Amino acid sequence: MSKRPTASAESGKECPVNYAFTFARTPRLEFGPRRLALVPALIAGREKAQGFPFAVAALVTGGASFRAGSRYAGLVAELRSAGVRLLEFACAHEPDPDFIDASAAALLNASGGRAERIAVLAVGGGSAMDAGKAIAALCAESEAAAKRGETPPSVKNFLEGVGDRTPSGSTSWLLAAPTTAGTGSEATKNAVISKIGAGGFKKSLRHDSFVPAVAVVDAELALGCPHEVTAASGLDALVQLLEAWTSPQASPLVEAVCASGIVAFARSFERVLADGNDLEARSDMAYAAYCSGLGLANAGLGCVHALASPLGSRYPVPHGAACAALLVPATDLNLRLLRERGGEPGSRKAIAAYAAAARLLAPLSGASGRPEDGLPAALRRLVTIAGLRRLADWGMREADIPELASAAGTKTNPVALAASDYEALLHEAI
Repeated sequence: MSKRPTASAESGKECPVNYAFTFARTPRLEFGPRRLALVPALIAGREKAQGFPFAVAALVTGGASFRAGSRYAGLVAELRSAGVRLLEFACAHEPDPDFIDASAAALLNASGGRAERIAVLAVGGGSAMDAGKAIAALCAESEAAAKRGETPPSVKNFLEGVGDRTPSGSTSWLLAAPTTAGTGSEATKNAVISKIGAGGFKKSLRHDSFVPAVAVVDAELALGCPHEVTAASGLDALVQLLEAWTSPQASPLVEAVCASGIVAFARSFERVLADGNDLEARSDMAYAAYCSGLGLANAGLGCVHALASPLGSRYPVPHGAACAALLVPATDLNLRLLRERGGEPGSRKAIAAYAAAARLLAPLSGASGRPEDGLPAALRRLVTIAGLRRLADWGMREADIPELASAAGTKTNPVALAASDYEALLHEAI
């Protein structure tokens, strides 16, 4: 493994730089205002490249926000004018298996049973884009099952920790266009599928081939997005940027991408909360979210997301709100444990990453003069400004904490955590 030393956050010590790494496939990216208007041409370009037209296109959207606006009506009119046969699916909440199974069945039937003749257009927040990924993949899996004379599978069969089958990687053509700025799902290879309540789960359908073929990031789609959604989505993006940057798997390229995303976030998060129609600020946040997706796809996530999954499967808490509630106590805990284990190269590398992020988010260092010491206070200020509800407001109880902590996956946190650590995080966040 090729490594080169670089300065760490602590004087006189060095951190290894890993120059042996893989960076996952990324979508073709169309970024900028009015880019949604390119969708009909992008479909036509794909049809020309593959040598045959699509039989049907699925337009997968989220709740009412996008559908209520003029951009939705314009997109539908342009697609129909171009001769595209549309089937529409609305995913108002995090997608569940029943929604994915039914949508894929209807779409495959409309295509004559051929997944390659299906185009999936996922326009919405993370839930809509994840639904689009899962529908596109299940169409291909169902076609293959039919050819083998088998009953069509459920998406549950392919979920990590739920099913017992591995996705083949076959999928229909997928275009993703975010209308919020948070999950970065337009850049990732996984789709999160949930069942909320007792016995619920929040698990991923994952394959390298599930990265969208095209990502259309048009910040105009987020104009008018509700304040609470804007705040929760923005903090989700920040958590992903921090967790990917401090991950043991972070490469120099991931570090650069995450730093660039945090610069954009720091410049515009407060601006976009003050004025949701500030297009420049919306563009910064869209860029930060896209960078966060690239980061998590290539370095993984940490303890905040390890807890956000069981929280989201048990209570109706929005993913970004769960991440926001856990962000400050998780950063405090990670920094304390990293300090205790500061002699380890991995610990020094993570501390250096936190210090670099602190310089971007909180230029004034902590009382000790170490930049990372000022990070928790800076994050607490951002969470306070966001004004999101706490976990107790979503139904979480103290009595639930041991079970939630035991369900937390290890993820790629910069330091190993015990169940007692996860319990402490939840006690602070509730």
